[in-house]
Amino acid sequence: AVEEQQKTLQRENSELVDRWMRLKERTADLVNAGNDEQREHRRRRRPSGASPTPIEDSLRSATSEAGAEQLQAPQESVKPSSLLERVSHFFNPSSTGGAGGAQASSPNHDHRQENVTGAPLCVSACLPTKVSYKWDAHEGEISSIKFSCNGGLFATAGSDRVVKLWSMRPFSTTPTPQGVLHGCNAGIMSLDFDALESLVLAGANDYSSRVWGVADQRLRHSLTGHSNKVTSAKFLGGAGKVVSGSTDRTLKVWDLRNKACIRTIFAGSACNDIVIADSLGTAVVSGHFDKKIRFWDIRSEASANEVMLQGRVTSLDLSPDKTLLLSCSRDDILKVIDLRMNSVVNSLGADGFKVAADCSRCCFSPDGQYVSCGSQDGSVFVWSLASRKVEAVVKEHGSSVLTVAWHPSGDFMVSGEKNKKCVVWREQC
Repeated sequence: AVEEQQKTLQRENSELVDRWMRLKERTADLVNAGNDEQREHRRRRRPSGASPTPIEDSLRSATSEAGAEQLQAPQESVKPSSLLERVSHFFNPSSTGGAGGAQASSPNHDHRQENVTGAPLCVSACLPTKVSYKWDAHEGEISSIKFSCNGGLFATAGSDRVVKLWSMRPFSTTPTPQGVLHGCNAGIMSLDFDALESLVLAGANDYSSRVWGVADQRLRHSLTGHSNKVTSAKFLGGAGKVVSGSTDRTLKVWDLRNKACIRTIFAGSACNDIVIADSLGTAVVSGHFDKKIRFWDIRSEASANEVMLQGRVTSLDLSPDKTLLLSCSRDDILKVIDLRMNSVVNSLGADGFKVAADCSRCCFSPDGQYVSCGSQDGSVFVWSLASRKVEAVVKEHGSSVLTVAWHPSGDFMVSGEKNKKCVVWREQC
């Protein structure tokens, strides 16, 4: 009798899972249909006789190519970076973005080089000191800004529940809108691009994470299972897996191919941010409300190590060589931790610097020489790691700055505030 009950429960559980997966697929189809309607509406509103812009041609071509490739091969085998390659080629036609391609030279930007994958290699980042452009990016607070690996696109998100994609010419001052991704039912806290730059990942306050395609801007996956807000979500070693952290005190590892959670890690405290410490996607570092930074090997259940700070951790970032970990905490101090020794080697603070919220994000410059974070008074602080002193304090925002991000080339920085606006910062010439 017990065996029969167990088989019945297993069968009912399988049926419930199947029904839930079908419901998620229908929801994704509805969201994609809405996105298609919006794109068609924008197309109809274009004046008669007006030709599409080069960017629109690139997006349309990339979308059609992606659809053709998906008919010929499984999703995980698609070469999906065509959109970013096309956008990069439009912005910099003299660069092929591949190994052996000719590289454009500029006397004013000799620090910018190209690596074999087409991504900018920053040797010396510019120190942002002047406002290049300021605009209303969203309808509410902006909680996350993320650049793609090669810098061809960047994404912004916040409390208005949408992800916006932007591009910017190397010497332009104005970002160009590239699309709006819908599907979240609450504010978005975290953004990430996969290594191939084909997917965008967002963690949201509706207890879920979502994945969109970059080329077709369609919703691919809805990852539900947390019992509270998802504060951070990152691709784990590639486009096949995702790790998410939540205020429900757990980290979850997701397999996108099977569309299922394959591991739940009980962290013991609300998670505010996650970084991936190795290219294989096995080493995960999480920052928590209980003032601890925890180091995980996702192949095991237990935390490998912990570092205790003096305030609850709001964000984490890795240096370009992945040897240093930057943390921001509510005691208004940024800590630099040497991962080879698991010890704090630098503490950075300043008069007037005050962390604005539990979601305030800090970042390294792409050359690893500077760190930056926004302040409650609307300022952006930049410290030098070599001198341990403040190198610049710039202020243009009218409300607390929640997030900052450097372009991978080091040419400029983008910051976002609580009240709609983003600012592009460049070096004073």
